[in-house]
Amino acid sequence: MRRVMLPFAMFLIFSLAVPAVSLAREYKGVIFPDTETIGGSTVQLVGVGLRKKLIINVYLGALYLEAPARNAAEVISADRPKRVVLHFLYNNVGRDDLINAWNEGFRNNAADRLPALRDRITEFTGFFTEGMKTGDRIVVTYLPGKGTEVAIKGTVKGVIPGGDFMEALFAVWFGERPPSGDLKKGMLGEK
Repeated sequence: MRRVMLPFAMFLIFSLAVPAVSLAREYKGVIFPDTETIGGSTVQLVGVGLRKKLIINVYLGALYLEAPARNAAEVISADRPKRVVLHFLYNNVGRDDLINAWNEGFRNNAADRLPALRDRITEFTGFFTEGMKTGDRIVVTYLPGKGTEVAIKGTVKGVIPGGDFMEALFAVWFGERPPSGDLKKGMLGEK
């Protein structure tokens, strides 16, 4: 009996002395899992950034990639499973505010592609039929060979085809003129 108890006691002491492996990251009270699954692929949390407008904390953005990258151009062009999660902090982001922000983001970061993307951008912004409140989420998932899946408040609204659309959408966050530099840096794990 003593031979059995000694290894068990050592295991118990060791397991209490070693810090637990984190399975999630908390930012401003919001939990983001360290990994998520896209189809058969596991993607890892790269970073979380804050979208602020003036003094208002609007949302947290989290970036998930198969192979973490800190290079924005690489994030935009990677034809691999990837995801952005937007967790809203502000309690009243109106539908029109969302659509205006998307359109501005596309104009600022993919202006040269707008003629080819116009119909798909209209389809995308058409998914936003109501505003967002505190705790609501938008999840944008790129599925290679299929397109960009958009889920709002837990409901999949549709899939927009084309790698070119995915690149334009990811450029909204990671292009030359993102909504905020802090958001981009945080999502790239630089903050």
